[in-house]
Amino acid sequence: MQETRTVCLAMERAKQEQAEQKWWNKRKKHYRDKYLAKHNAVFDQLDVVTYKEVARIQDFRRKTLVLLGAHGVGRRHIKNSLITSHPDKFAYPIPHTTRAPKRDEEDGRSYHFVSHDQMMHDISNNEYLEYGTHEDAMYGTKLETIRNIHRQGKVAILDVEPQVGF
Repeated sequence: MQETRTVCLAMERAKQEQAEQKWWNKRKKHYRDKYLAKHNAVFDQLDVVTYKEVARIQDFRRKTLVLLGAHGVGRRHIKNSLITSHPDKFAYPIPHTTRAPKRDEEDGRSYHFVSHDQMMHDISNNEYLEYGTHEDAMYGTKLETIRNIHRQGKVAILDVEPQVGF
């Protein structure tokens, strides 16, 4: 898929360049064979990614899958795709937060709502796998919510965005 995407982008760039050449009334260069040595500059512009062999590994039993990456790289998309396609195998632990619930939110559905003092107490007792702050509220994943998923025989999926500037 990456190779196809790369080639399509290169072809799109080539079309734009041809349109610009028409604008300036320049003659188009027509190459019949991109692999000839005299035309290899056009082929080199395609940046085709080489194929890497993918081998299936033996089944293994992981209890938690952590997707770690910066904002916007697709962690949530991967998580949601796995949970939607295999709801019997994967689940997402409901996070805890110190922010007030919004009008349509109920406790235990999208978030577990706790007080700031309760969350700090639980953090000091090492009850959280991960936690952080966002817009003056704390968010975190409690170990007990992950253990509940494991008891159901499912893999817990976490999508974690690292915080910068500790």
